[in-house]
Amino acid sequence: MKWPAVLVLTVILLSAAVHPIAELANVLKEKIVLNTALMNSCRAAQNNAINIWYLMNLDAYIDEDDFIRLFSDAFSESLNLTPGAGGAEDQVTFTSNNDRFNDITVDFDFNRTTYSDLNDSDLGVTESHDRPVTLITVTMETPHRFRMPLLRMANGTSNDSYVMRDTRKFLVQVIN
Repeated sequence: MKWPAVLVLTVILLSAAVHPIAELANVLKEKIVLNTALMNSCRAAQNNAINIWYLMNLDAYIDEDDFIRLFSDAFSESLNLTPGAGGAEDQVTFTSNNDRFNDITVDFDFNRTTYSDLNDSDLGVTESHDRPVTLITVTMETPHRFRMPLLRMANGTSNDSYVMRDTRKFLVQVIN
């Protein structure tokens, strides 16, 4: 009679320990999916938004509106989202068509400068020349609400949600 009680207690304790681990694995999976979609959409928009008339002078000029439109198309296609207007000019908010994700807000920052003016160590800039380049910073945020009350309590309060955030920087340059 003692062994069945120990077995039932062990199953209950293991299920209580495995459930939060499974939910954290789900959060990690969602973050990987969102980051991959963000990176692929940025690269697709970066390759297609370069203004071809500026390439003759080795100028990496990105049409900002075209980049945002191309990014929105690629990002919404990859995750089954609907793009909407954001709060600012360089911001887009996406809503999920199948309730898989919460609202996703993407901010864009375009910085046209010369290569010699860049001092960003994240990009590994080692050369110095006066060619024009465009530095694009894309920031994505989306809230994630934990399903388990224990994880909500560990996150802070029961009403707050965990914000998944990712920032990507792209240096658009024309190499001769």
